[in-house]
Amino acid sequence: MNTEYLNEDCLELAAEFQYPSSGVILCDAKLLKLYPEYFSSEKPLPTLALRAGERSKNLNQCLKIYEFLSEHGIGRQDAVQVLGGGTICDLAAYAVSTFKRGCRLILYPSTLLAMVDAAIGGKTGLNHLGFKNYLGSFYPAEKIILHSSFLESLPKAELRQGYAEMLKYSLLDEDLPLPEFDSMMPIRDETILRFARYKMQICAIDPYDRKERLLLNFGHSFGHALEAASQNKIKHGDAIVMGMIIACNYSYQEELIDEEDWLYYLEWLGQYEVTASALRFLEETPFENMLPFLRQDKKNSQGLSLILPTEDGIKVMEAKFR
Repeated sequence: MNTEYLNEDCLELAAEFQYPSSGVILCDAKLLKLYPEYFSSEKPLPTLALRAGERSKNLNQCLKIYEFLSEHGIGRQDAVQVLGGGTICDLAAYAVSTFKRGCRLILYPSTLLAMVDAAIGGKTGLNHLGFKNYLGSFYPAEKIILHSSFLESLPKAELRQGYAEMLKYSLLDEDLPLPEFDSMMPIRDETILRFARYKMQICAIDPYDRKERLLLNFGHSFGHALEAASQNKIKHGDAIVMGMIIACNYSYQEELIDEEDWLYYLEWLGQYEVTASALRFLEETPFENMLPFLRQDKKNSQGLSLILPTEDGIKVMEAKFR
C-alpha cells in the first residue's frame, strides 16, 4: 500500500485545469462532453470514457480498463490519470491498483462528494453480487488535484451528496466550518481543502480502517444497506444521512444516549433535507429487507459492527439483530 501518499502534500488545489502531460486518461464520459476545451491538446493522451454510477462499478467495466491499459502498454511506472466522481474514482483506482500489481495513480475528483470523501484515503471498490464495494483494495493516489470549477456543472442534487459527508465530518469534529446548505454554491476552495485534509489526516493515522478511521463510517452500515435495498435509487448522501438518523434512533432505543443527546443529533442532521422519495422508501421497506446487506458489511466480526453515538461520543459498537 502506498501509505506515503496519505499526507496533505498529496492534495493540490488547482485554480486552472492543466491537461496531464503523461500516461493515459480514464474519464467520466460526461466530463468529456461538458468540458471539451479541457481535453483539447496538441499531444492528446490515450483516453477511455467510462460510465459513472453505482451500476457501472462492476467487473465488466474493470475488464475494459485492464484491456485499455494493456493495449497502450502501461507499466507500473506509468501514470494513470483519473477524472470523475466517486464511482469513477472507486472503479478506476481499483483497476489501477490491481493491474500489474499497481501503477501510478493520479485523481482529479469532479464532484463535491469525491473531493471531500471518495478520492481521499485510498479505498477502491467494485460492487459485486448486489453488495456495495464488495471487491476492493487500499491504494492511495500519489496526487489528488482539486479543481472546483468542475462543480459549476454539477446539479444541486449531486452537490447535496457531498454536503452529506461534510455534515458527518462536522459532527465528528465541531471545528469544521459547515457551509450553509441553502446557498449550495459557491463553496470556497479553502473549505473543500479543509474537509479533504480532515479525512486525509484520519486516514494517515489509520490507513487500513481498523480503529480511528472506522468513525468515518458513521451512517454507512445502514446507509449502504439502504442503497443496496433500493437498487441504488437512493443516492449515497441521502442514504448516509438516513443511516446516521437510524443509528441515532437505535442508540436512543438501546439507551446508549439520553434524550437530550438524541434530539441534538437529530437537530444537527435535520439541516440536510432528505428527498421525499428516499423517506418514502425507508417508510415502506421492512427492516428485514436491509439485514442481508448489513450482515455483509466489511466491518463485521462476531456480530454487526456499527458506528453509534454513545454517552462518550461516537464509537464502534457490536449489535445483534435477529
